[in-house]
Amino acid sequence: MNQRRGSGLPAWVVRKVAGTVLVLLGTSLVLFVVARLAPGDAAVSLGLLSPDQAGPGAELRRQLGLDAPWIVQYGRWLAGVVRGDFGTSAALQMGRPVAELLWPAVRRSLSLTAAAVSLSAAVALGLALLRRARPFSRRLAVADAAAHLLSAVPVFLFAYALVAGGNAVVAWGVGRGAWPAPSWFPLPHRDSWVPWFLAVSVLAVGDGFFLDLYQRFRSELDHAGSGEHLVGARLLGLSVAAVVTRGFLPGAVSHLSRRTSFALGSLVVLESVLGWPGLGWLAWRAAAERDLPVLLGVALISALVVRLAVLAADAAWYAADPRSRT
Repeated sequence: MNQRRGSGLPAWVVRKVAGTVLVLLGTSLVLFVVARLAPGDAAVSLGLLSPDQAGPGAELRRQLGLDAPWIVQYGRWLAGVVRGDFGTSAALQMGRPVAELLWPAVRRSLSLTAAAVSLSAAVALGLALLRRARPFSRRLAVADAAAHLLSAVPVFLFAYALVAGGNAVVAWGVGRGAWPAPSWFPLPHRDSWVPWFLAVSVLAVGDGFFLDLYQRFRSELDHAGSGEHLVGARLLGLSVAAVVTRGFLPGAVSHLSRRTSFALGSLVVLESVLGWPGLGWLAWRAAAERDLPVLLGVALISALVVRLAVLAADAAWYAADPRSRT
């Protein structure tokens, strides 16, 4: 059978970049249309204009460009993004450049997400390797059951329990003179490492994050560590560990990229509960106040992060499996 070869890595990169651009355009367009179909806008959220009549906010609506057709508004926003300008906040911090709100939130959320994904992946991989090496260990069976139990708890329940429980414990100790009130008390608190640490811990475990990675890693290890190809590797004098790793990585990175999108979705609730001013908190505030430029900026950056995670998984597959290059 004839097989048409691609032009290699450059063609693969061009295809992936083009797909990323289309995904980002589609995401922003859909969100823009949905936001415009909803009743009201930033002028309404500020209480300056009712949805169905003119009022003192008409001038504000004109200044913000909200009186133009939606396609014109979207075109203006898109042209600004191409130049690196995400526009100005319409309600959240009216008149302030969206970039000044967006980039600090991006740094906070990415640090949180990267730490949570790394922690969850490291523990899941370690437990999966131990279970493969000692499948009948009772202690590991207990750890397995604990992982199932913890990952069954939704992120918002974890977060609320930590905030309410942490405040209650600290208040109890302070009231009895056991310890002084810490600088981060009471939760939620922004200017402290405590909310960040709690958010990382909750995100690494909640909503089935850890359990899914653990189960997938076990499955990938079982698949990569068994089969006739290992016999051939030994006969050829190849490193079995390298062969198993090469077979394990593409699937494992693919699962990690998929779970990254779920983690970003959980940030809206998690950051709002813990008072951590990241992308999720910013998205929640922008949606509540109908601040479309800020909401679009958050959505675009979030979609870009998810797409980059997918590209990382595709790159791992491309590097590990020669069949993907044909």
